This record gives sequence, structure tokens and C-alpha cells, in this order.
Amino acid sequence: MKLKSLIARVPLCCILLLTGVAATGQTKSVTGIVKDGAGQPLPGASVIEKGTTNGVITGPDGKYSFRTQNGAVLVFSFYGFKTQEVPVGAGNVIDIVMEGDEKQLSEVVVTALGIERNKKSLGYAMQTISGEKLSENKDLNVANSLKGKIAGIHVNPSAGGASGSSFVVIRGASSLTGNNQPLYVVDGVPIDNQTLGNPSAFGGQRDFGDGIGNISPDDIESVSVLKGPAAAALYGARGANGVILINSKKGKAGKTSIDITSNTTFESPNVMPTFQNVWGGGYDDNYDSFEKMTIDGVEYDAWPTWLVDNWGGRMDGRDIVLTAWPELGPKPYNPQPEDNQREFFRTGKTFTNTIAVSGGTEKGTYRLSVGDMRNEGIIPNNSVQRQNINLLASLNVTKRLSVEAKVNYIRQKGENRPEVGGLLTSPIASMMATPRFIDLDWQKDYKRPNGTMYGFKAGSPSNPYWLLNELLSEDRRDRMIGYVLARYRFTDWLTLQARTGTDFYTEQRMVRVGINTPGTLDGSIANDEYHVKEENSDVLLTAAGNLSKNFTGSVSVGANHLNRRQTQVGFTGTGFNIPNLYHINNARTKATRNADIRKVMNSAYFTGQLGYRNYLFLDITGRNDWSSTLGVNNSSFFYPSISTSFVFTDALKIEPGVLDYGKLRVSYAEAGNDASPYMTTAGYSLSNQNYNGQPYAAISSGVPLTDLKNELTRTFEVGTELRFLNNRLGLDFTWYTGSTRNQILPVGLSASTGYATRLINAGEIENQGVEILLSATPVRSKNFNWDLTLNLSRNKSRVVSLAPGISTFRMFTITRASIQATPGEAFGNIIGYDFMRNEAGEKVLNEQGKYQRATETTILGNIQPDWLGGFTNSFSYKGFTLSALIDFRKGGQIFSQSWDDQSAKGTGKFTENRTNLIADGVILGTDGKYTPSDIVLLAQDYYAGAGPWGDIATNAIIDADYAALREASIGYNFGAAGLLKNTLLRNARASIVGRNLFYLYRDEKFKTMGLSPETAFNTSISAQGYEAKGVPTTRSIGVNLSFTF
Repeated sequence: MKLKSLIARVPLCCILLLTGVAATGQTKSVTGIVKDGAGQPLPGASVIEKGTTNGVITGPDGKYSFRTQNGAVLVFSFYGFKTQEVPVGAGNVIDIVMEGDEKQLSEVVVTALGIERNKKSLGYAMQTISGEKLSENKDLNVANSLKGKIAGIHVNPSAGGASGSSFVVIRGASSLTGNNQPLYVVDGVPIDNQTLGNPSAFGGQRDFGDGIGNISPDDIESVSVLKGPAAAALYGARGANGVILINSKKGKAGKTSIDITSNTTFESPNVMPTFQNVWGGGYDDNYDSFEKMTIDGVEYDAWPTWLVDNWGGRMDGRDIVLTAWPELGPKPYNPQPEDNQREFFRTGKTFTNTIAVSGGTEKGTYRLSVGDMRNEGIIPNNSVQRQNINLLASLNVTKRLSVEAKVNYIRQKGENRPEVGGLLTSPIASMMATPRFIDLDWQKDYKRPNGTMYGFKAGSPSNPYWLLNELLSEDRRDRMIGYVLARYRFTDWLTLQARTGTDFYTEQRMVRVGINTPGTLDGSIANDEYHVKEENSDVLLTAAGNLSKNFTGSVSVGANHLNRRQTQVGFTGTGFNIPNLYHINNARTKATRNADIRKVMNSAYFTGQLGYRNYLFLDITGRNDWSSTLGVNNSSFFYPSISTSFVFTDALKIEPGVLDYGKLRVSYAEAGNDASPYMTTAGYSLSNQNYNGQPYAAISSGVPLTDLKNELTRTFEVGTELRFLNNRLGLDFTWYTGSTRNQILPVGLSASTGYATRLINAGEIENQGVEILLSATPVRSKNFNWDLTLNLSRNKSRVVSLAPGISTFRMFTITRASIQATPGEAFGNIIGYDFMRNEAGEKVLNEQGKYQRATETTILGNIQPDWLGGFTNSFSYKGFTLSALIDFRKGGQIFSQSWDDQSAKGTGKFTENRTNLIADGVILGTDGKYTPSDIVLLAQDYYAGAGPWGDIATNAIIDADYAALREASIGYNFGAAGLLKNTLLRNARASIVGRNLFYLYRDEKFKTMGLSPETAFNTSISAQGYEAKGVPTTRSIGVNLSFTF
């Protein structure tokens, strides 16, 4: 069945479901106000008709109003207060005064393996946010919506544009070469989150998105972050970097409910590159680089085909011609408007619509949702669509047996995702390298009648409009995530659960490079098809209950089987017999590729909890994994954890009022990564080329490690949770330390061995940090409430050791620097050449007053932030709500390729001043003394000589500090205002929303260049220290509507 047809039939299905629900009895309107013991109204209290989903939330003034059945029982609940049940009598007004209950301060949360626990019993850090905080002000990739909301989590979008991948790391990096991102688990099923084909640094490549970007935020009930190995120990090797649990919305017993959400936003660049607008092409502040060309008997200055630098004379209005583009004719040598490059972009649009039908009875529940997202990116021709169908149903077969099943089908289609990084392939990079006198409109007619490219230069950089129209791509992903679960309750204390789940997707990609594209003059066509399938089956036997009057306990034992397979089949064709027929059968040269990667892991685990008088708790877990990717003798490895929680306010019977709740927690855990497949055996790679007409294979360039071991992480964590002043002030503090050993490292070998590298298990990384979560309600009154949340985190990773004989490990290489790991130093140091300096730290110039490069490389920066944080303010007044999120980063640096390139080419705004330029350094005189320079330099020697021309990286290292207004929304809840009486609507809400609105602070260099310090080149840990002319981050403003029938 076509998806459009299915979507069209959903309203009919909803009507049929509604007509199938019989109305029983008469209804009446009930109103009232809910207050606390001090007589203050309680906004946000839940009022539910018992046994149904019919209910409301009290407004800012504590008032509620809705219709209920005659004779029904109303259930009043609010966090920190005892739940009350009140029957509906003859009257229509029910006012309630709720009694505080400090025992409710620890709510029930979902932990590892889907086990529900009382939060007060947990001995480790865990943070949960509701789906509402992700769906109202949504991002195309739901992972980006976590930014600034969770302490200890570092989130960065990639530079790949709309629906690109997201970098997420919890508590810093722990592996030099392995995966540092967390495991994502959706309704108990681990999902694949890899970015197939991360963009490369200089060749350019598209970002086709990651796995978490396929999940619709409208289907999310809550997101829980298990931050450390103690919290994620039951996930074994896969949970070493933490786990993000996503729980989907489910149906509830009672009246059928229809939820409709509609979100429309408009996007524009929230930063724009800036340029100097005075100086033209050439060198030495003159016009000598120009050639001469005669057109119609008139001689003109001509821009030569080789010229890309702008160190010449002023753009003075003379007419010039382009040697590489004589058809353009003479053009005035005048600068373009400073913001002319904004014309290259369009206003992006995103439309997201979801309809969900849910309900059920005591026998079973269901929720069916259909969603549609359509995005037009800010780059012309770029678009992404995503459709999803999500069905989650449960059935109580008998009093003891229940079953649950979920099917989530996702189709995602992308067109013309932009290339990132390369001057030959990236329209952003090419546009930034275009001389300032060239009008973008001139380049829109990008192709000559003979099929070659119009441009100011024959090769790199390319005409950006050529790249838009001749480098095309299509991608389509069909994905299914689902599971079947059965749960049998033998007795009140013994339960058996079995589940099998799958995450399967097929992705097809086509990339077409037009004939005469610089770097690929013959043109090319590439097609790839990926199949990724991950199956997880698990069983869990749980015994839980009261052991005595004072003790409670539970024990669970289980097992898991993981079977993962990823295949790729593809081909590339270059050169075409029939021009412009981009088909593999028309290609003169063909190359194929094939890959098949498999992995199996079997696991057994247990967890046990012991509680004493509901204030002292002890948890012990253990998991043993058997991985197919490790050496035969090391394939089995065991991970234990132990944690304790002590609620001292309950133990000491402290009366609430000042200190309402106090808890201490301590944990120790072990975890770790296994390896990628096929590191333990020598293999051959089949070439996609032929030799004398025959295919051939080459042996692997790396010596395998036959006794490969898993990386091992050990962590220790302590924390406290405190609540004061009738729960209006809260603090959650965590300190942790840990180390990861047995790093899997490639070590270089002599070419005489026939190999390039060999793998070893060696090295250790140490992590240490703190997490702080503050919450407060400064104002709570009848009509007005103010809530705020501040989260702060600091993590520092340090390289303790590497392999014997290895003094440093190069993680990422940049134009003029590299990101390295060195024993005794911080993880992720940026290494490059500084200026030559004397003992006093002054820059030492040569006799001409020019900058000089130091003889040895040095540490110029580090990719790790010192602090990450987010500050949320929420206000409510009657039916109105206003919220704003500011997130920030303090510390850490980035190597800016844009600064480096603009320094080399003289296009940067910071190069505009070209008079009386004297280097800020000293010259060594014949008397052996240093004196400040007074030598006036040419602009090229002052700017480019202090950077790329002198192979000096210092000036391109920029502080990554920022503070940004990440989210803001203002909305009106019609239900809370009592405006939905006598209507079919149970609730309705309208909001104006905005994301990435503006920077409150960023480094002056980024501000001068008009660039963002946030976008990472790709999702690898080391790429977080590299900016490379990516797609500008976008500001989105729009409207969100939600209705419940």
C-alpha cells in the first residue's frame, strides 16, 4: 500500500475507532481548585477520572474544569504530594487540599533493560526529560534537542546541513580509536546510530544522517540518560559510553483519544560569513598580477586563470575581464555588497504533522501514529522528507500472561545533500573563495554551450552554482524498528519476560558528478546500497518482594543474543559514451565494491537489589559478554557494578520544610568496548580495478592482533540529591573518576615488513568530572509561576599512557596542525607550529620584520570544553507559558580552516586594514638585544605570513566559548484557561517557537568571520576540534499546534 494512501485513510480509521467506543452513562461538568497545605494553588496537578484517560492538568491558578461520568472517582496527584481519590457527588465543585508526601520525592523511572525502579533507590546518576520538551520546539534530529538540557552530555550538530548527524558524548571521550558515542535504546531495543560514510576533511563528502535522526519526537514519551557505567552496566560492552533510553508514548485504558500536532518553521542562516570589501586580486598592493586582454579593439586588465589571492590594489571601479570567462565581457572592478552571499541561500521550510489514535480497555491498549516531515533546506535543491508509522499495542491475555508488540516503519528520502569541506565539491567552500568583485548572479548561468563551466578560474574553486546543479545526489532509507514481548507472572513475586527485537534498514544512494566538473572532468555516477540488520533477543527472570518487615529485595537473571550484519554493494562509473546519460551501462570505466560485516555477541547478566526500611539500598550487577570480534582466548569478559543509595532524611526522620529530601549515593562499575570486526585475522581486500584484464586482491596493510582484548573502563562515582523549602529548591551533584585501559591502537611498522601498521592493546585514558543540576521555583502564586533549571558539567580526559615506544598518537590531521594524544597530557591537544619566540615569549621576527615559524611544534589548544551548561527559565500566567533555554560552553579550542584560508587568500574581514602594518614582534640586533620592529609590511606578509604562508597555526586556533539562546517559545493552553467547554476538544495549545535564535557571546574571531563555533566537521571525537566551511547553522521560527479530541 502506498504511504500516501495510508496517510489519507488515517482520518477514516480514526472515525471508525471513535464510533466503536460506546458512551456509558451521563456526564457532568466538574470544577475546582487544588491547593497545598499552605493554601497556595498547585499548577500542573493531575486530575484524572479513575480507570480512564479522561482528565486535565490544573492551570497556573490551580483550577481545573472538565466533564466526567456521574458517580466517577477523581484521582488527584502531584509530585511530592499524596495521591487522593474523591468520588463525584451531586455537586459540581470539588476543591482539594493536598497533603505533602516526602516519600514521593523519588519517582518511578525506567532504567537499564526496561526495568522500572524508584529513583530514590538508584545509586548512580540518571536524568530524565519529558517528550514534551523535545516535541514542541523540535529539531530535525532529536539528539540535537538534548543540547543544554542534560548535565554531562556534549551535543554538537555536524556541518552537513538539514537532517545531518549529531555528535553526542556523555562524560567525555574514553577511547582513542573506538566509538565514543552512547548506545541508543528505543523501547528496550538497541538501534544502530552510525553515520555511514563520515565526511572527510578535505575531499568533501555528504552527511546522510545518523540513526537517531530517524526517530520522530512526536512519538517520544520520555528520554532517560544513563550517564555512567554503573547506570549502564547491564548493557555490557555496548553501554560503556552511557545509554540514552527512549520510551515511546503508549495508549491508556479508557476513552479513545486523538492527538494531532502540526509544526511549521522557517529557517535562515543565523550566522553568515563576512569578507573584506576593499582589496582585489594580486599581490604587493598593486595590479601587476593582471594580464591584458583585448575585446572589440579595447584593451582591458584581465584576471588570470591562476589567480585566487586578494593582496592586490583596491577595487577601484575600472573595467576588467576574466581570462577564464571572456564571454562575461568587461565588468566593473567594484566590491559586492557585504551580505551578497546571503542571496545564495533561500528560506528553509519544515512542515511536520502527526496524528495519533490511542486508547484501550483493561484487557489491552494501543497507540497508532502516522507522521510526515518535509524539509526544504537553506541551500537550493536540498530537501529531506521523512514519513513514519508507529504502532505500539499491549494485551492482557490472561491474569498472568501479557504481550506487547511494536512496529515503527520509517521512510526517509533526501535530495542533494550538500558536500562539506572540499573547494572542488562544496558550494559553501567555493563561494567563500570567490573574489569579492564577482556578483553571484553572474555565476547562475554556470554552463557554456559546450558543457564546460563558467567561472573566474578554470579549476578549484568551482562555480558554486555548478556544484548545486551538476553534483547531485539522492538517498532513500527504509527502516523498521520493532519488537515482540511476552511477560508471564507466575506469582506476585516471580515474573518471566522474553523479548525479541530488530532494527533493520536498507539505504540506497546515488551521487552524480557532471561532465567537466573540475577534478572529475569525465563525470561519474556512483550507486550504493546498504543493508543493516541488528537483532536482539533477551530473556529476564525477576523475583521481587518483601523479605521481612524491614527488608525488600529483587533479583533478576537474564541473557541476550545480538546478531548484526551490514552489507554494501556499489559501483562507480566514469566517462560516458553518450554525454549526459548518467547510467552505469553508459560508463566507459566501471568499478564495483562489496562489503559484508558481521558480528555476534552472547551475554548473560544478573542484577540484585536490597532495600532496608525504604531508605538504604544496595545494588549489584554483573554481565558477561562473549564477542566474536575479540581474540579466541579473550572473547569472554565480565563487567560487575555495585552501588548504594542512602536517603538520610528518611533515616533520620527529618521533618520537611527546610530540608525536604536528602540522599547520598556511591557506585563502582566496570565496562568497556569490544572491537570492530575482523581485527584478529589477516584478510584480503578485493580491488575495484583490474590488472591485465583480471581482478586482483591485496593483503591487508595491518598486522592483526590475534589475542585482541576488550577495552576496560573502571569508574567510581559519588553524588547527592537535596531538596529544600517545600521542594522549591533542588540540587543534584555528582563527582566521578574513571579510566579506560587496553586501548586498541595501530602502531606504525617499517616498510620492509610488508605492512604499514600492527594492532596492539595498550594505553590508558583517565576521565574525571562533576555534574551539577539546580532547580528552583522562585515564584509560585495564584496566577503566576516561575521555574528555572541550571545544569553544569565539567569533564577532563587525560592520556595516562600509550604503548611502549609510542610518544604520541595522531588522532586527526589538519592543514597546519593535528589533534593528538600524548602520555601525561590532556586528551585532544591541538599540535602545530607557533611563532618563533624568545625566552620572554615575544615573537622573534627576521631582518625584514616578518614573522618566523618556531622550529618545533607545540601545544596550541585542546578540543575539550572546560564547562558545558544550560539555563532554562519557564514562566506561566493563567493559560500563557513562556520558556527560554540558554546553553553555553566555556573552554576548549577549534582549528578554523576558514580563518586559515581567509588569511591565505586575503578575503577575510580581518584583513581589510592594510595601512601601516607592523608585525607585533621584536628583531634581534647585532648587539644581541631585541628591539620592537618598526618595519612596515605588505598586507600579504602581515596576514598570510602570520599563518598559512609561514606554516604557523597559532592564529587559526580559536576559543570555542559561546552562549546562545538555543530555544524560546510562548504558548497558550486553551484547556487550562477553560475555553474548551462544550466542545469536542479535550485540550488545545498554540505556541510560537524558535531555535538557535542568536549568540549572546562567541569569540571575537568567530564573530568577525561570521561563523559558528559549534558545528563539527563530522561526528568523530577528534573532528570536534576542526571547523571547515560547513553549511551555516540555521535559525528557525515557527508555530506549533496541538489538539486532543
